[in-house]
Amino acid sequence: MTIKIAGKSDVEGIYELNALFENDNTKDKIKKNIESAGEIVCIAYEGDKAVGFCVGLIVKTICYKNCRLDIETLFIKEAYRNKGIGKKLLQFMEKTALAKGITHFHLVTQQNNQAVRSFYEKIGYKNTGEILLDKTLAP
Repeated sequence: MTIKIAGKSDVEGIYELNALFENDNTKDKIKKNIESAGEIVCIAYEGDKAVGFCVGLIVKTICYKNCRLDIETLFIKEAYRNKGIGKKLLQFMEKTALAKGITHFHLVTQQNNQAVRSFYEKIGYKNTGEILLDKTLAP
């Protein structure tokens, strides 16, 4: 397995994985996001097949001294789950962020999915008790 920072050559793989994740972004938007300085996108390959990806948003704010990384998405193709790929992707993401001086990470997961919560807790993420509130405005 190979894990790397996504580049232009990885757009097709991320596009296919993103479709499985039920997201309808275009290849052009994915390419722009990959090139963005505000995002870190990592991709995992088994041979030449893209099998998973992780996206982190770099958050800069006047409220805190240092940036943080919000883990926005971690997705592994179903046939490749429970093989350590998610853990390796997150570890790679953390190492990449650390190299940029980012030491604090946030992630959001579903409250009712105990298996996923347990996975994150096993690799060091803690439930802070914060509540995520969400709102979508009509354009």
